[in-house]
Amino acid sequence: MKIRERLIQGGAALALLLASLAPAFAAPAAAPPQEDKSKVVVAEINGRKITLAELEERLRQVSPAVRLQIRSKKEQFIDGIVQSELLYQEARRRKLEATPEVEKRIEAAKRRILIEEFLRREINRPVEASEADLRAFFEANRDRFRRKEQVTLSHVVLKTEKEAWDAAAEVKRGVPFAQVARARSIFEATRDAGGVMGTAARGELDRKLEEAAFKLPIGQVSDPIQTSLGWQIIRVSERLSASDAKFEDVKEDVRQIHADVRHRAAYDRMIGDLKKKGSVTVHPDRFK
Repeated sequence: MKIRERLIQGGAALALLLASLAPAFAAPAAAPPQEDKSKVVVAEINGRKITLAELEERLRQVSPAVRLQIRSKKEQFIDGIVQSELLYQEARRRKLEATPEVEKRIEAAKRRILIEEFLRREINRPVEASEADLRAFFEANRDRFRRKEQVTLSHVVLKTEKEAWDAAAEVKRGVPFAQVARARSIFEATRDAGGVMGTAARGELDRKLEEAAFKLPIGQVSDPIQTSLGWQIIRVSERLSASDAKFEDVKEDVRQIHADVRHRAAYDRMIGDLKKKGSVTVHPDRFK
């Protein structure tokens, strides 16, 4: 469950700029004329003007969460815009775009952008779905939304089997599992949190860990288990059995998956049509 945002181009600075322009109290009945944002210069680098309108357009490409982060880093992001533009201008001055290697990369980027824009316009458009449509999709695909059996667990990762047995013995003597994890675990990602791994469903863990985790009684420490990280001992704190989902609980998931299925079907139809209209010859035997 999983996200990513690119801020390198500095477009994110606009959020803070807009915040500074917002009124501190309700606007009067007669609103002043709207400013022409294309004429509001936020930064100027060697004659290149970065306008409010340009930044607003770039800002629309980032999430609200990122905009909130930007509000406390206005100067930093404006400086990022300046740095990016300075580097771009210097690269152009040196005529790097005319070198064969850069020309290839520019062409590759152009192809990618054109494909993405084509798919956005023709395939990935919003899908209108009524409540009845979503319920029907849910009923026809109940297994997709069925909750798998899950466990919430913690672990301690050690270098050797002996160290793992020693850690398990310490827990069995009454030392809190989290304390043992903080003192002994070599896995930094979870060590400071007392070894807490979180909740995982079947199919999401290392095979050996999964076999042990779903058999282990709650609160009991396991025997050492050899994995790719090292020797581990685990403790399960909670177990949830598999169960059918209720439509109301997964409605937004249903909406997203329904749209994904529709998009995929539209994509497949389009590719099929393009292949029929065009001339495509492949030679997989030549690919060694």
